[in-house]
Amino acid sequence: MKKTSNIFTDEQALKTIDFHRVLYMLLAVVFFLITEIGRQVYRPYIYSNDIADFGLADSIGNLGGIAVQIFFSLAILNSPGKKAINLILFLAGGYVLYEILQPYLPKGVFDWLDIYGTLLGGILSLIIILFIRKFIPNKVLFQFGS
Repeated sequence: MKKTSNIFTDEQALKTIDFHRVLYMLLAVVFFLITEIGRQVYRPYIYSNDIADFGLADSIGNLGGIAVQIFFSLAILNSPGKKAINLILFLAGGYVLYEILQPYLPKGVFDWLDIYGTLLGGILSLIIILFIRKFIPNKVLFQFGS
């Protein structure tokens, strides 16, 4: 049987549960919680106290949302090497494209801060992934199939 591969993952990576894959799932959950705390606590506090935070309160959903999407996708696909960067670029690019198309969608509103948040979240995720791959050893925990 021919081994399959695409720009985001390969068959061997899909069949492997390793330490990095588990760590990516944990990071997805952590970023989800941080994003929701940002929406429910940080944003109202900033707005009610009229604090200038360079638009972070406005873009917290995109900043955290793209990080959740990236880490969750990496946990599902277990993208090896440069395929992880392909995945990050695809997801961040898709979010930016969606924001640009907002004025043409029903009830859509274009906001530069959402693009800013998406790009910051993508860059932060990339830095975390590069750090993990360089400094945290990976160990195969379970291998499916042969």
